[in-house]
Amino acid sequence: MSTNDLAALLQRRLTRLARIDDTPKLGYKHHEFVASLPRTAQRELLREAEQRHLSIRELQTRIVEYKKARIFVPPIPQGIYSVLYVDPPWDIDAMIFEKWPNPVPYPTLTIDELKTLTLPRLASDCVLFLWTTLSTLLQALELLTYWGFSYHTTITWDKGSGWCMCGFHRKSELLLVGYQGAIGNVIKQEGEYIPTVFYEAKTMHSTKPNAMYEFIERRTIGKRIELFARHQRLGWDAWGN
Repeated sequence: MSTNDLAALLQRRLTRLARIDDTPKLGYKHHEFVASLPRTAQRELLREAEQRHLSIRELQTRIVEYKKARIFVPPIPQGIYSVLYVDPPWDIDAMIFEKWPNPVPYPTLTIDELKTLTLPRLASDCVLFLWTTLSTLLQALELLTYWGFSYHTTITWDKGSGWCMCGFHRKSELLLVGYQGAIGNVIKQEGEYIPTVFYEAKTMHSTKPNAMYEFIERRTIGKRIELFARHQRLGWDAWGN
């Protein structure tokens, strides 16, 4: 495609977007960031952006708010659980706002929003496995304590690859382990132990390692539930998506 053809194509797309929302004062980036939304939402948010003179970052914040307001929240299962496995959709500004219009395929939650989450009923002896990124480690420790757990240890997942920042190759993810009651009544104390460092090559974004499920299945006692589960695993209860 020649330069002239590319310029003509871009102009046609901009013209079509202008017909959709009638917001000529906004730049191309404003239109790009709302492109994945329904047409009515595009019009609504672009007009708001024009009227309020929203920057790209401010518009992205509004898009996140729009998506959160439309989330269907399923009821929490009614069991009593000894194992709570949680992969929160951490609110990571650098991923959301830096350069990509849709960096993660789900709405994220702030630490304050996560604190409002109603947990399922827990057994008197229970263990929490809480995933966190390196960037949200302090928030994860805060959330673990807020939910009433005592910190026990950290498991490190070596993903094999990652991204580089400030001179560090970040290719690991952390799983905090907390407990209520007696941890020895949930984690088996004889036989194979759960490693605190393990390797499994990462796959799709946010997909957690299969090895961790297997460690938990082999080495814990009692009913298990996964919160913010992408899929329901055999032998587990699940909540979220």
